[in-house]
Amino acid sequence: MADSFIKRIELAIRRWYNTQVGSQGEPVIVDAPRQAISPAVVRRVLLLRQDRIGDVIVSTPIIKALRAQFPTARIDMVLSTNNIAVRQAVEQWVDGVHVFRKSIPSLLLLRRRLRRQRYDLVIDLMDNASSTSALLISGARAPFAIGVDKVNRGVYTHVVPLADQSTVHIVDRIARLTWPLGFAIGGEDIRLEFPLTDEQRRSAELIMCRSEGEMILAVNISGSDDHRMYPEAKMIEVLCLVREVCDENASSRVGMRIMSAPAHAQMAQRIGEVCGITVVESQSSYAQFAACIAASDMLLTPDTSAVHVAAAHGVASVVLFSQDARGLLPWTPYKAPCWPCVTSSGALEAIDPMEIVAAVKAMLQSTTNGNRPVA
Repeated sequence: MADSFIKRIELAIRRWYNTQVGSQGEPVIVDAPRQAISPAVVRRVLLLRQDRIGDVIVSTPIIKALRAQFPTARIDMVLSTNNIAVRQAVEQWVDGVHVFRKSIPSLLLLRRRLRRQRYDLVIDLMDNASSTSALLISGARAPFAIGVDKVNRGVYTHVVPLADQSTVHIVDRIARLTWPLGFAIGGEDIRLEFPLTDEQRRSAELIMCRSEGEMILAVNISGSDDHRMYPEAKMIEVLCLVREVCDENASSRVGMRIMSAPAHAQMAQRIGEVCGITVVESQSSYAQFAACIAASDMLLTPDTSAVHVAAAHGVASVVLFSQDARGLLPWTPYKAPCWPCVTSSGALEAIDPMEIVAAVKAMLQSTTNGNRPVA
């Protein structure tokens, strides 16, 4: 109860700060691609993405596009202790990474470090108002800062309009951040990526242990917190029914593999034993976890970071979403086949097991018939 009260106070202070920052300046609004900032001044760029793992993965299209547009510029990125595990997803396009740690001394030290780098441009990849982003931008003291138009708009020199969060995917929303630089990305230029090494791919093939002619349905039981996980008893109910569906479909050999984060390894073992499904050993790195998803044909998951990895590698998915109370569009996999199961009641446990089974059946039918899956 006390923790909840403290959290509400913290959020109230952050909202107050963002409002104060928002009124301190009037940025240039760029509502279409035009060279509001000359490419000639862009020599050192800082990208801000200090939130969750999935947020980094959905940012890969714009990061790749910025590297292509500014091949000789130095591009650095701020990640955090929450998402540094997916550094591999972006490191081929960035030169350096700063790690944000959630403490006042760490924040002050990072602000000082950014100021010494003398960045010409800061791009905030978050489309929600972030007091941390505002503090990092003011600390960096770059001549130019680009962000999405929101309550803390005064911290930026240039903003792009905030697209409708209930209908426009997050990938397309943040893609607009290139507009002040005079170019736009779209079509085939926008797709998620999670580069893997050959060694990681070979290791994943051994871990997933695909037999000849077998298609693999990977089941990730882990979420970033309890709110983003499906209850163990209900997951057992779902997987027992899905296994029956797979066994009945003799014409298509589908093998199931249960995956989890190390913290949920014991739960995975219990589920596997009850359902009679192979449990994959928890991976010590997120990149190897991602490689195991890439080595699968289908994915069932309650965790959106895993589904973005699946999208990056064209893996069909059934995803469990808790719909935001404000009506925000769920972060469904971008340009990849998906059968979402969505609840607006808060925790994922509100989703009926039979709804999930029906979605998996539809995915199996589409994926195992030899055609390109279409959700």
